[in-house]
Amino acid sequence: MNTAALLPAVAAVVALASSVLRRLPPLLVSSSIGPSSPQAIAWYAAGGRLLLFLLAYGLLFGVAFGVGRRRADTQGDSRLALASGLAAAVAALVGTGVVLSVLDSRQGIVVFVQGFGSALSVGVQFAVIAFAGLASARYRSGAVTAA
Repeated sequence: MNTAALLPAVAAVVALASSVLRRLPPLLVSSSIGPSSPQAIAWYAAGGRLLLFLLAYGLLFGVAFGVGRRRADTQGDSRLALASGLAAAVAALVGTGVVLSVLDSRQGIVVFVQGFGSALSVGVQFAVIAFAGLASARYRSGAVTAA
């Protein structure tokens, strides 16, 4: 079974969740069933950040580690991490666009540039996490080669 395609797919799903969880307070405030107090918004935002941390460093790193343990060829690790980062950046850009259009359909260029930069940073962050998981698996398996 080829598990290499699993890593970019998981990175894309986590990036979609990230684009929603990062903008949870504005979504809650603008919804018709908004929370009753500012403390509730703070708790929801903190819970969203914790969930994002668990998804990124638990699920994504764990899947990267698992894929790295099952791969015989370690030469394509950087390409796989790059593909994961690219999938995450595209998913984050789409998710950010959807969330921003739900909040207000008349967004300016500054909001577009901010959303693009945020999506790019999510892609880079998830590529680094994926590469760290792949490298950790290679190190644990003893397949580390001296350069």
